[in-house]
Amino acid sequence: MGWRIETMTVSEKPARRRRKLWIILGAVVIAAVAVVGSLAYVSNRPGAAPLPPTGPNVTMWDNGFCSNSSNCGYSPVSKNVTAGTALTWTNMGGKPHTATECVSSDSSAACPDGAGSNTSGARAFDSNNQYSDGFKRDQQFSFTFDLAAGTYHYYCTVHLFMHGTITVQA
Repeated sequence: MGWRIETMTVSEKPARRRRKLWIILGAVVIAAVAVVGSLAYVSNRPGAAPLPPTGPNVTMWDNGFCSNSSNCGYSPVSKNVTAGTALTWTNMGGKPHTATECVSSDSSAACPDGAGSNTSGARAFDSNNQYSDGFKRDQQFSFTFDLAAGTYHYYCTVHLFMHGTITVQA
């Protein structure tokens, strides 16, 4: 009579373990479905992969941070066009950017001064005229280079270290 085995205690332990296992397995499945669903939504949202512009173009890029020229810029940095060519800048980064012609008074933007700089004070092109706070991802700015042959320097007013050049050929 002193050796009584409680079968309830013995059978309860595996049942609790199984229940715990099913709860954990259910949570893992729910988490996996949530992650896969989120990825499917992000990759299929409208405008996620815009078509590149036709004709000559420059891409603005960044890797999410834009603290120096290794984190963001223009691609290509230098572009040759024939007079009368329409050039399109497309922002493919996550930050707002601009394409603003340098003038000699833009000393804080490290624009060239003296020979080769625009000393007229009037900008031939400035995307800020269209997008006052810079243009965002997938937005575009176009300008037709009906200008005299020469090299035109430009920069981003949001990120002063971003620079590019357009060389207009007759």
